[in-house]
Amino acid sequence: MTFKLDPNMQLGYVQLRVQSLETQKKFYQALGFNLLNESDTEVIFGAGSSEPILILTVSEDVVPKPPRTTGLFHFAILVPSREDLAYMVGNLMKMKAPFSGAGDHLYSEAFYLTDPEGNGIEIYRDRPRSEWAINDDGGIDTDTLPVDFNGIMALFDSEREWTGFPRGTILGHMHLTVSELNSNLSRFYLEALGLDLKTNFMNSAYFMSAGGYHHHIAANVWNGIGAPLAPSIASGLINYSLILSSIDELNKLKQNLIECQVSFEEVEGKVIVKDPNHNGMIFTVKNA
Repeated sequence: MTFKLDPNMQLGYVQLRVQSLETQKKFYQALGFNLLNESDTEVIFGAGSSEPILILTVSEDVVPKPPRTTGLFHFAILVPSREDLAYMVGNLMKMKAPFSGAGDHLYSEAFYLTDPEGNGIEIYRDRPRSEWAINDDGGIDTDTLPVDFNGIMALFDSEREWTGFPRGTILGHMHLTVSELNSNLSRFYLEALGLDLKTNFMNSAYFMSAGGYHHHIAANVWNGIGAPLAPSIASGLINYSLILSSIDELNKLKQNLIECQVSFEEVEGKVIVKDPNHNGMIFTVKNA
């Protein structure tokens, strides 16, 4: 029987290595993240809740991530509704936030920003699944069309108090830059982790998920096939967490990793693995 990752899996938090903790802290606070905890070397943010969603970590040996290397393309923050998307975009525009683009992806409407150190950020809302273009084989059509900005902003309520990200906001997906979309990458994500390939976008990006979602993880080669790996001490993505619904689901994953001969670490009940481009993934259990 083919292994499939827990269909109730959700992403938890993303951890970034930064060059300036203070600059990045100010940026993300202004963007609407709520400060949960901080130290001289780390800042932990929530997004409308007390659950960590973004961790910023600084170290003395950090170097700027070289251009056109592998790593983070963007991390994507999912808000609960179109009204919430209008609320976020309207308020951030008033603050002159550095939007870099927007797009209608058929299943979602998204706006993009870049932080002061070049990390990509997406803020988006999903359309109902009944409106997704799902094919007979389970694949999901996607595109990048002009976003209906006027339609979204017609829902902006200027009387609604600005408190940052609304309750119910989560880390919706991770989008990575990789060296190649090859059999090694497919074996890792589709066989060892048990994700489903939902979209192969023009043979340049894979969109993969659990439980029928349009994508929890995307991987693209838009920096060029054979893009070099970023140095291990470069700024940018350190790891991100994936939350499974039970210990049983975590044990099934561990067994499949062993059978697929993928190495992993176990630390305090968490399963830590690196993808073929050395992006860290931390699998944990809900309410563990």
